[in-house]
Amino acid sequence: MSEVRKPEIIVFAGPNGSGKSTITRLAKIIEPYINADNIKQANYCSDLEAAQIAEKMRESAFSQNASFTFETVLSTDRNLKLLKRAKEAGYFIRCIYVLTCDYGINISRVESRVALGGHTVPREKIISRYKKALNLIPELIKICDIVHIYDNSTEPFRIFKKRKNEYFFWPNEHWSENSIKDLVKIYST
Repeated sequence: MSEVRKPEIIVFAGPNGSGKSTITRLAKIIEPYINADNIKQANYCSDLEAAQIAEKMRESAFSQNASFTFETVLSTDRNLKLLKRAKEAGYFIRCIYVLTCDYGINISRVESRVALGGHTVPREKIISRYKKALNLIPELIKICDIVHIYDNSTEPFRIFKKRKNEYFFWPNEHWSENSIKDLVKIYST
């Protein structure tokens, strides 16, 4: 008898300007890949309309017990609630979280993206979402089966991994082991 594979969600999360889209292009994804920025570009719609379409697509995939990938800033608990429901429904959840050590880097990256014709995010929103997104990391870690956190301040460098109930820490020039533990709220290994 063959084992039935659980449906899977891959979530790419992190503050605006952290480099999620860049990392996503390098990583394994499961189709459909649901990203409001791509939806906005393909449908010539507003940010709000794109976000609403993305939410409907995630909910539709979930209601069909289908696997999918999505990208999110994760600065509110809306998508955390979806992930909790998915976990309770038997999904395997994998997260790639991309951040920087300072929201000033994110502001500069968004400004560069705009200069190249990309979408803008107001400075105040970047700062607010950065803080809110990082504060939700401990709750995200509890929900996910596997979590990789990458510091992308200069180039992507993994600083944290959760696999089942094991935790791994890789300090770098921007993050000491203690600052990583403060970020994820895990103090014993």
